Amino acid sequence: MKKIKKIKKQTPKQLKTKLWELCRKVADQQYPNSPCYTCGSIISGANKQLGHFIPSSTCGAFLRYDIRNLRWQCMRCNIHAGGNGAVYYRRMVEREGQAYVDKLFQDKQKTVKADEIFYMNLIKEYEELLK
Repeated sequence: MKKIKKIKKQTPKQLKTKLWELCRKVADQQYPNSPCYTCGSIISGANKQLGHFIPSSTCGAFLRYDIRNLRWQCMRCNIHAGGNGAVYYRRMVEREGQAYVDKLFQDKQKTVKADEIFYMNLIKEYEELLK
């Protein structure tokens, strides 16, 4: 008689960690060799951070892992300057357009149940993008 392997259920923390790693890979694919979005400095290694246009503390689960809301930033801009929001906003309008920015702010109002299904669906979507 064969033993059936039990599939380990991932914790929300493990799912979030995996999803964030995929966000970084997708951002690398979409914005390769990108300088800091806000100050333009060359970034690499630990200095290369994925910053949120609408801060993760206020954007909710719907935008926290949304690639439209993420750009590469240096540690100085992302951490020490609190995301450098005014410059970030101006660049987003210049590069993506006011309608794009307005849509992000509109999507900020969306609420989703950030459960295992939500995270698994995003993980699946980003894995498909990377293929």
